[in-house]
Amino acid sequence: MAAAALALALTGLTGQASAAGREPMPADPTLADLTFLTAHNAMHNTEDQGRSTLAAPNQPHRIARQLDDGVRALMLDAHHASGRVRMCHAIPVLNPCGSNADAATVFTAIADFLDRDREAVVTVFLEDYTTADQLTAELGPLLDPDGRLGARVFRPDAAGVRENGWPTVSSLRASGQRLLLFTDDTAASGRDHGKNRLGFMAQKDWTVENYWSMGGGIGDADWSCYSRWGDVPLTREEPGFRRLFVMNHFRDVPMYPTYRNDNTKLQDRAENHCLPAAAKKPNFLAVDQYGDGDPMSAVDALNTYTYR
Repeated sequence: MAAAALALALTGLTGQASAAGREPMPADPTLADLTFLTAHNAMHNTEDQGRSTLAAPNQPHRIARQLDDGVRALMLDAHHASGRVRMCHAIPVLNPCGSNADAATVFTAIADFLDRDREAVVTVFLEDYTTADQLTAELGPLLDPDGRLGARVFRPDAAGVRENGWPTVSSLRASGQRLLLFTDDTAASGRDHGKNRLGFMAQKDWTVENYWSMGGGIGDADWSCYSRWGDVPLTREEPGFRRLFVMNHFRDVPMYPTYRNDNTKLQDRAENHCLPAAAKKPNFLAVDQYGDGDPMSAVDALNTYTYR
């Protein structure tokens, strides 16, 4: 009983601390104020891959449908295979990358969506196994200044985000720069790097992110929230600059009904575990199978307030 009472007391203190930092959502919020539904391994779905037997799909629908359904950030794996950069969750034998959707097709779907929805802001997180030359050959025609997406990319380095803070969503809409691109390739920090010239920012320069797995596909979930990067703690702050917080909430392997149960508990983990651990509200809630367990309700709840 003593241990249970202590745990309850600590939970109450955590909740009080979290509530103490809350402020009403401003009328004109910045990117750092808001939370976005994020599809983990967005490309690993049966519709885009065209295979009903796809091993352990992470998402239920093609990327275009995900965006139409309210997903606003896409986690994508990029591999070079069969002469193209392909969006592929490489699983040896079960899912080789050679026939998967090419990156240009995926980014064209993003461009089509931004044409349809003139209010939306979309973010891409690239788990990147490509070279700068490979990515440029694949996406250059779309991301060059004259390409469909060239003028739509918001560059935090060029905009002085470290000095001025993240822009308001209304300013992004007004400028038309409603696409943010991040890569886990740290070489892209340099402005002269090919990926940076395309518009991809080195993610570790701009975000914090918790460790990516809550455990195996079945059994209890590990809700501890700690950085996936040893040199960038979740609490990392720089003067005048708040990093965006990417919160991962998924298992090693997506299995039903585990992912449904996990998604129903997303708000609880975000507010009572990860927010206190990072001293900031999650900006991106990354889940598997976004259509199960109503993770959008957690996004909506977090978007009723900001946290300082």
